[in-house]
Amino acid sequence: MTARHVLIVLMALAAPAAAQTFPDRPITMVVPYAAGGSSDILARLIGERLAKGLGQQIVVDDRAGAGSRIGTEIVAHAAPDGYTLLLADMPHTIVPAIQKGVRYDPVRDFTPIGLIGTASMVLFVNPAVPAATVQDFVALAKADPGKITVASGGIGSTTHLTAELFQERTGTKLLHVPFRGAGPALTDLMAGHVESGFTTLATASAALDAGAVRALAIAGTTRLASRPAIPTLREAGIDLVVEHWWGVLAPAGLPPAVVARLAAELLAVLDAPEFAARLQPLGVAPAHVAPDQFRALIASDTARWAAIVQAAGITAQ
Repeated sequence: MTARHVLIVLMALAAPAAAQTFPDRPITMVVPYAAGGSSDILARLIGERLAKGLGQQIVVDDRAGAGSRIGTEIVAHAAPDGYTLLLADMPHTIVPAIQKGVRYDPVRDFTPIGLIGTASMVLFVNPAVPAATVQDFVALAKADPGKITVASGGIGSTTHLTAELFQERTGTKLLHVPFRGAGPALTDLMAGHVESGFTTLATASAALDAGAVRALAIAGTTRLASRPAIPTLREAGIDLVVEHWWGVLAPAGLPPAVVARLAAELLAVLDAPEFAARLQPLGVAPAHVAPDQFRALIASDTARWAAIVQAAGITAQ
């Protein structure tokens, strides 16, 4: 048992009697995207296992819209009692920099429970696109600027900003087509309504296996152990690395004892070898990060993406 595990256990043991009865009813985990995307998939994997440890059902509630803002606002303004959680991902730190009138602060208005995992973004194309490699794709894009479409899970999503960075690093111009989540974007990519898109393997794994999409390159430092045939963008001479993350948040003001209980159960799920085995085919690496470390990550990413959004002049439409 690590020092982090010991601290969380001690916090739980020191909890008031009322908090030690938590939970005594089902817990709602809000996913701020449409069903079928990586966040929805991970919420159901995590929820199933958390329910066993907590002894209560975890109800996954998909609340898509406004690039994750709608579902996130629901949790930000929910009672801080541990019965409403948010399956957050990197756009949690991006949306406030892009959209006006956001009614929450990504750091101040949430209580971090823990990080779930990380995954590199992957460039996918529809099989009809005549590009066998990312070099071929770049050549096609340069030959006809603004014609090749690139799907995203919404303006300001990680998928969108990765595409923006890709264009900046390659000197290409793609036609951005935003959707209400990575799931709908993938559906249209498979159908050939759009030609390309960045997303995680967690979202596109089944489509890739079925041959409905083709992976050209991964925006990671190394190739995926589960998909060693997919080269990195760096191997193609494109210096672009984007690591997406997912984690669990609760409203601000959550009692420390409830934080400790939820964090301990989440760590137990992540420590289980069988859970890591479920994540590997999805290209997701479990992250053993305590609540305070997760808060620091959110704060640093909020500052990082705000600078990138400002430099790119990205705004909500």
